[in-house]
Amino acid sequence: MNNLAVLITSHNRKNKTIECLSNLYKQADFINFKTEIFLVDDNSTDGTADAIKKKFTDVNLIKGDGNLFWGGGTHLAWEEAIKRKKFEYFLWLNDDTLLFPNALQMLFKCKEFAKSDEFIAVGSTCDSYKNNWTYGGFKNLNKKIAIFENKKIYPSDGFQFIDRFNGNIVLISNKAFIKIGKFDKSLNHYFGDIDYSIRASIKKIPIILTPSYLGICNVGKKKRSLKDLFYNKKIVKSGFIFCKKHGNEFWLFQFIRLLFRFR
Repeated sequence: MNNLAVLITSHNRKNKTIECLSNLYKQADFINFKTEIFLVDDNSTDGTADAIKKKFTDVNLIKGDGNLFWGGGTHLAWEEAIKRKKFEYFLWLNDDTLLFPNALQMLFKCKEFAKSDEFIAVGSTCDSYKNNWTYGGFKNLNKKIAIFENKKIYPSDGFQFIDRFNGNIVLISNKAFIKIGKFDKSLNHYFGDIDYSIRASIKKIPIILTPSYLGICNVGKKKRSLKDLFYNKKIVKSGFIFCKKHGNEFWLFQFIRLLFRFR
């Protein structure tokens, strides 16, 4: 039986969070995965915590201070999970992502494809109309200067190796976690998932994209101007840390380029 910890962060998205949890509980063989849910409510003011306590009594609810964002919340949920007991697997799940019924089963099939207990499985998401890719996996193009340039990899009929991913639906084996470590909470809301994929690639951990889409997650509103971007200090701070960490001698160029890509 697979011992699984699901890591979720929520902030003022009560209805979406409840719907996400409801879909999670409907997963095929959910009970057989021996699943425990660790959900960080980052000081929501819309009644998220009370609604979860009432509807999902077995969820491990962790209170945040309102400044964790997705990265900090995932880091905190992970810390709480490993304090409780040893889990064989960890699942990152965005609270605005609705899993399809066989998502967990498909993620665990990646272990057979990887032929290893050290692996990361990634599921792609589509929009509500189920005809547009929204989040998932990438292949780095290995450019000498534009080193963060990635190619989007669409789900196909078979499993595929990738080396970069979004954090919406990500299964990480404990043996991979031991080598890579926890989330970098200094990256807060942005770039933490890409940072983790780079660290996994450096450790030569197989990262596998599952066949077909595993859930629905619509794309949020994007920045419309450079002025809007620089008012969002979280993007600037996280981008600076990320580029300095992984951007080699061209890190400042990477930082400037990355900011313009967020427009």
